[in-house]
Amino acid sequence: MKEKIITGIFNTIARIPLAFLYLLSDMITFTLYHIICYRKKVVRGNLVSSFPHKSLKEIKKIEKEFYRHLGDQMVESIKTLHISDTELIKRVTVQDYDKVNSTLQEGRNAVLLMGHYCNWEWVQEITRYFIPEAYMASIYHPLKDKTFDNLFIKLRSRWNAHIVPMNKAPRILLNKTNMPWVCGFIADAWTWKQTDNNFTDFLHHKTWFITGPEEIGDKVNADYFYLEMNRVKRGYYKIRFKKIEPEKTELTYPILRKFWLELENTIIKAPPYWLWSHKRWK
Repeated sequence: MKEKIITGIFNTIARIPLAFLYLLSDMITFTLYHIICYRKKVVRGNLVSSFPHKSLKEIKKIEKEFYRHLGDQMVESIKTLHISDTELIKRVTVQDYDKVNSTLQEGRNAVLLMGHYCNWEWVQEITRYFIPEAYMASIYHPLKDKTFDNLFIKLRSRWNAHIVPMNKAPRILLNKTNMPWVCGFIADAWTWKQTDNNFTDFLHHKTWFITGPEEIGDKVNADYFYLEMNRVKRGYYKIRFKKIEPEKTELTYPILRKFWLELENTIIKAPPYWLWSHKRWK
């Protein structure tokens, strides 16, 4: 009963045109920022420590823009349930996908690395641009609430990607030897596995990172790409792929270190569109 009610509510909202959903987003933003102050201390603390040279006025401006984008992210994600191909193609421009296709056409696998930046739910638009012979996978962390877990699986599997739980990713990808695959990882997730080998300096913080994407990719000699998503204007985004080719170094996980550097540069250029509401650092 719970799942039917929640799914029904989300499906109803998803059928509303985006122009009206952005009015809902404005109300969500006002509520989150001014009324319930959703994780406001966390957001402010993250921004202040990440941009120590910015004034409080500048920090507050980024903070307000972040909450506006968070409201948009919420309604856009729900809209994914019923957005048409035509509208999504219009709203998400994909560039440089030929670089990934070149890898796949040569029979090699491709690992895509991205962050919680802009609208990661609309990233699945990229699947229509890859060669149909490739196996396409998106790695996700299952939610404890089965109702919302099923809802997000439905939301993320509207197109061609196979939704693969994180704990099953190595077995599925490493056994997929009959065809090239392209797999997307949101690689800026926090990890509690803190060792001397998996940390980097990121936005003035010592940051530990997950290592699975590079460990899996290295086992199959995959090519790595940074999936950079930028906001053009409200409801419109641009995606491009940058091949990750780090300089030679004695440090471990050079691919992931280069990814974190690329992500840092993206965030510095437009800070409001990263997910600042999580406790990422102690």
